Amino acid sequence: MTPRGRMRRFLNGEQVDRIPNGLGGCETASLHSVAYHRLKNVLDVDDPTNRVCTFMTNAVFEPSVLDAMEGDIILLGSGMCPSRFWGPDAAHEWRPLRIWDVELQVANAWEFRRDPDGTWWWGNRMCPPGGLYFDPPDGQHVAKSFEDTPAPSPDDFNPSHDLPESLLDRLAEDAEWLHENTDYCIACGEIAGGLQCQPGGTQAWWMRMVSEPEACHEFLDKAVDATLARLRQLDDAVGAYCDIAGIADDMGDTRGITIGPELWQQIYKPHYRRLFTEWHKITDMKINLHTCGATIDILDDLIECGVDIYNPVQVSANGMEPTGLKERFGDRLIFYGGGFDAVQLPATTSPDVVYETVRANITALSRNGGYIFAGVHNLPGDMPEAHLGAMLQAYRDCRDDLVCRP
Repeated sequence: MTPRGRMRRFLNGEQVDRIPNGLGGCETASLHSVAYHRLKNVLDVDDPTNRVCTFMTNAVFEPSVLDAMEGDIILLGSGMCPSRFWGPDAAHEWRPLRIWDVELQVANAWEFRRDPDGTWWWGNRMCPPGGLYFDPPDGQHVAKSFEDTPAPSPDDFNPSHDLPESLLDRLAEDAEWLHENTDYCIACGEIAGGLQCQPGGTQAWWMRMVSEPEACHEFLDKAVDATLARLRQLDDAVGAYCDIAGIADDMGDTRGITIGPELWQQIYKPHYRRLFTEWHKITDMKINLHTCGATIDILDDLIECGVDIYNPVQVSANGMEPTGLKERFGDRLIFYGGGFDAVQLPATTSPDVVYETVRANITALSRNGGYIFAGVHNLPGDMPEAHLGAMLQAYRDCRDDLVCRP
């Protein structure tokens, strides 16, 4: 069974031969580029390509790595990266960069520089000496107070209904190339857009959901309209080749739904219901929803709205224990991720504990099928080779033992 054939059967609710392997299959099921370098050592893959996918410094998984680890899903492209991933002309859109003692390739349009003290800058984001991630400088991420933030009018909010024609042409060419030259399931990244708009800033938006809910509904109505228009264009370009498309909205933190489940249900649920209902009318691409944190209090709502795949399954967050998740939702939702959680398994953990924990997570989440293997979000840059090896061995040792039917 080819990866594409396996995933198409799996997504259609049919039995397949093993648990699908989705490492690298979306922007939030990857590895930090340093960990990806180590993964190639574990797999004995001699491929110098290590392309940075997004600001999270996660890697684009190459066919050489997917083949070695028996991966099933390949990422077509991402709205967070200006360079194309595939096709004979892709190499011209990347340039080399050596950082963290690893040879990387970065998009031509990205600007990097290094200060004399060893601080790296990626545009206006910085990575201090000894760091592994690029973040805004101290203080720049702090939200303005509600009183200092203007309250935009919904009348002035007009998100674009169009994806750039050049992007659509590029994605169409790359999707066709992947379909003809590989046998992976092709997943489109977070390109269509979504409901992450927060006009006026996060703090002001949170206050406005309580004080002016009707204005928030007007904003979100417009966001849904724009996303659906872009999805129609995306489906015309790549729908014949892609089986999955991504959308993201971080609704939770480690404690629960950030704004509380009741407010989320009042403000967001009707718009997600409309978005996902229309999504399924427009395209056959399954909805891969990325949302971090403890979201158990709204998973029933998301399923009711029409979500197909849920990523990254943050199993260390409050209430997200794998056995309980599977018992409550496993017959109605595909879980994607949850295998290795860096909060559960920091770099100092013994490889034996990593193996047992990952195997237990996979076993629980894949009971009776409906599970795509990956880690919790992009696995960190300090993840040791021994942990990577233990994680993959745990997957190999239980992937064929279970009925793999969603």
